[in-house]
Amino acid sequence: MDADDAMLWFSPPEATEPRRPTLTRQRVVTEALILIAEDGVPALTMRTLAARLGVVPGALYRHVPGKEQLQDLVLDGVLAEVDREVDRALPWAEQIMVLARRLRAVLAAHPGVAGLLATRDPLGPHSLALAEAFLRPPHAAGLSHDQAGQAFFLVVGYTLGFEISNTDTSANQQRVRDPASRLRLHQFLRSLPQDRFPTLVALGPQVWLDNRDERFATGLEVLVDGLVQRMTPRP
Repeated sequence: MDADDAMLWFSPPEATEPRRPTLTRQRVVTEALILIAEDGVPALTMRTLAARLGVVPGALYRHVPGKEQLQDLVLDGVLAEVDREVDRALPWAEQIMVLARRLRAVLAAHPGVAGLLATRDPLGPHSLALAEAFLRPPHAAGLSHDQAGQAFFLVVGYTLGFEISNTDTSANQQRVRDPASRLRLHQFLRSLPQDRFPTLVALGPQVWLDNRDERFATGLEVLVDGLVQRMTPRP
C-alpha cells in the first residue's frame, strides 16, 4: 500500500506483516536449550521445537538432520563455553580440577544439559577440544595411557553425576535452598525419637544444608587426591 492509499484509511492497515526472525541453526540450538531448561530433555522433540519457533517441523531439517544431531549441536555449543586455558605450570591434578570446576559452572548455567551429556558421547569440535584439555595434563605428566584415561572419565563422570543429582528442581534441593523449609526440616530431624535415631538427631541438620559448592569441592579434592596417590608418573 502506497502513501496515497494510506490517506484514505482512518486507521491504515500495517504496510507489511511483522516478519519472523530468520530461522538459523544458532536460533534452533538456542531455543532447544531454553526448552531443555524449562521442560527437561525428554521434551526436546523436533515437533515441539518447531512449534516453539513458529515453523513446520520440516523447516528444522534444513538446519539439523535429526534429533540426535540437534542434541549434539546443543552439547557442543554448551561445552564451547568452558574456558580450556589453564596454567601448565600447575601440577596435573590441579589443572584438571580447574577444568572440572569450570565445566560444572557451565553445566549449572544450562539446566538439564548435564543429563543430556550423560546419555551422549558428543564428538563435535568443542567437545573434542575439552576432552583434549582434560587429557593433556596427566599425559604430559607421564601417566600411562590407561591411567590418563581413567583420570579423565572419573573426574568428568563425577562432575556430571554431581550436577545431575543436584538440580534446582529436585525436592531435596528445594527444601534445603528455602530457609523456611530448611528450618522446618531441621526441627523435624531434631524431634525424631532419640532412642531410634540418635545419629540423625545429632547430625541431620549438618547433612541437609544448602552447601552444593562446598560438597562439590570436597568430593573433587578427595577424588583427585586418590588419583594422585594411585597413579605414579613414569620416570
